[in-house]
Amino acid sequence: MANKKQTTNEQAFKNLIKALHPFELALLRERVLKIMEMTEQDIKDNPEKWRDGMISPNLYTGIAEQVKQHLGFDQ
Repeated sequence: MANKKQTTNEQAFKNLIKALHPFELALLRERVLKIMEMTEQDIKDNPEKWRDGMISPNLYTGIAEQVKQHLGFDQ
């Protein structure tokens, strides 16, 4: 049985971007921005819910900032 090389996250995203129509890519961009906005708001509204998770809420808010910087429409 041959070992199939695992696709990296970076490769998966690059492949997705290549496969999507520009309109689909715009929809994905909007959805990623919205989900990160909702996540940030939930961390602010319900900090106790996020404190005991395996992943620090600071990681999520840091990612949200990166998403806004690179995918935001205000650039």
